[in-house]
Amino acid sequence: MLLAALILVSCCLGGGKCRPDNYSSRFRILNLTNSQDLVFGPTKIYNKNLLRFYSLNGVDTISHFYGPGPNPNPGEDSLLFVEFDYRKFEVVYVRLTNTDIDTLSLTYRLVDASHCCPDYYSATPTYYNNNSIQTIYGGVTIIKK
Repeated sequence: MLLAALILVSCCLGGGKCRPDNYSSRFRILNLTNSQDLVFGPTKIYNKNLLRFYSLNGVDTISHFYGPGPNPNPGEDSLLFVEFDYRKFEVVYVRLTNTDIDTLSLTYRLVDASHCCPDYYSATPTYYNNNSIQTIYGGVTIIKK
């Protein structure tokens, strides 16, 4: 009994870091037929500065923070980083242009952290325009359009 209490105390007081809720994702939007990047690089057709991620809450429009950023994989085009709203909207609209608005579906999973840390939520993109999407190396979500 003393050994179990000692292990519990050492775990919780050992300086380990607990994770907060994670409502962010990293994206690449690629051409469905040839996998060329549609937002970054020489084959882009969408302006990264005009994209918008938002949800609807009754008559209110809730914007999700996003921005372009580097890809951790050398030689790869940049990524879109999106921080979804803390209210856990399951439907996010992606405005690529004024006339091209798509739908992104999210799920939120409660992660059992440990007996020393509080559980936390993690957002996972699951569908884009009702088509399954793929998450690959390093948690990068690939959207094919």
